[in-house]
Amino acid sequence: MTQEIFKKKNVWLFDLDNTIYSPKTKIFDQIDKRMKLFISDKLKISRDEAFKIQKLYYSKYGTTLFGLMKNYDFEPEEFLEFVHNVDLNNLKKCSKLIKQLKLLPGKKIIYTNGDFDYAKRVLCKLEIEELFDEIFDIKKSRYIPKPKIKPFQDFLEDKKIDTKDCVYFEDLEDNLRPASKIGMTTIHICNERKIKIKPFIDFRFKTIINALDMINNSIKSL
Repeated sequence: MTQEIFKKKNVWLFDLDNTIYSPKTKIFDQIDKRMKLFISDKLKISRDEAFKIQKLYYSKYGTTLFGLMKNYDFEPEEFLEFVHNVDLNNLKKCSKLIKQLKLLPGKKIIYTNGDFDYAKRVLCKLEIEELFDEIFDIKKSRYIPKPKIKPFQDFLEDKKIDTKDCVYFEDLEDNLRPASKIGMTTIHICNERKIKIKPFIDFRFKTIINALDMINNSIKSL
């Protein structure tokens, strides 16, 4: 059954943060802290108040940035440049990841709520930038974030990609829901032990390497 699912897949869509790299690197923790700092400085409020706004907007709008743009006169590029100015030294080249990505047939695309420059830095640090055909970032989605379904639809329509050909890898459950709704095969990358897999999740793996290893072995055995 698994072999049949991946037999004709030829588009591999990857989230970036905590999916392509492990959350153990604490990269996104830095971004999270810089969001709070940015809000605190711009709105002239305490860090605690800024944190509340940050999490409220993330919950309500999908990203903190989208909430800020809705409620304040914010320049999105200023926000993105500031929050993504983080130390990537914890990211290391991984030969296993490189090998598994090279084995995947078809197009490999990054789909991130972050911006292009940051995504490129991450991929370069991991030495996998040349293995991806495209980076679809928050600017290309006109700042409409996952888990909104529209940027998924617009991207696939623009690239003339059939959702049945596509597999989506993501660490956040909510972002897998729209992908499943439009017909993608969904893979949840999650280190936490969770008893129940939700209906919109087709597979769950602890790491991206585990997921790719299973897929490539399935394809190889056909």
